[in-house]
Amino acid sequence: AHLHSGELVAIKVQRPGMAPLLTLDALLFNMIGGQLKRFAKARKDLLVAVNEIVRHMFDEIDYVLEGKNAERFAILYSQGSGGEGRTSIKVPKVYWTYTRKSILALEWIDGIKLTDAERISKANLNRKKMIDEGLYCSLRQLLEDGFFHADPHPGNLVATEDGSLAYFDFGMMGDIPRHYRVGLIQMLVHYVNRDPLGLANDFHSLGFVPEGTDLHAVATALSVAFGDGRRQSNDFQV
Repeated sequence: AHLHSGELVAIKVQRPGMAPLLTLDALLFNMIGGQLKRFAKARKDLLVAVNEIVRHMFDEIDYVLEGKNAERFAILYSQGSGGEGRTSIKVPKVYWTYTRKSILALEWIDGIKLTDAERISKANLNRKKMIDEGLYCSLRQLLEDGFFHADPHPGNLVATEDGSLAYFDFGMMGDIPRHYRVGLIQMLVHYVNRDPLGLANDFHSLGFVPEGTDLHAVATALSVAFGDGRRQSNDFQV
């Protein structure tokens, strides 16, 4: 659409009746989760996971919240980026005058899908710089600031003609507490240093392994997964 000022905007309009439909879905999720916990001997935290999914479902249909998420993301990762040798991160501006809980008005940003190799080549974009910027932004989200885009698929992340990366759709976001960010950093350090016991302790502190687990047994399994250290990458399951 165009505003009266002539600015081109993207208008996101919610389908009517979404809240009652999601409420029904939430009830069904809880019923199924409860039955699985009771009869299938599922993990005890299954209902916690179900409740987390339901919470995000309702967050996604609140477009005022999505607009606030977009502005917070822009402040953290867009402002001040784009220095020498680095592409920038773009986030569409929110037009609050035209935004409501079920209507979202955003700045229009033209972009190229990251899966469209032909158009990226024709635009002479520096792929390595874009990959570096995307990786840098992702690491900042997960390890530095903790506020992360939880749905960065190719439809929500595009390349602009000037080589920037533009993020869209801020309905599904997450916050990583500082304790977990520090734990993730420690886990990466222990993985790079091939420290199996340190890594096992990290798994425990992050809640990846339950209380009472023999961490020395976990460390032994990790040592086997590391192999002789000559492989460039490792896949392992504890």
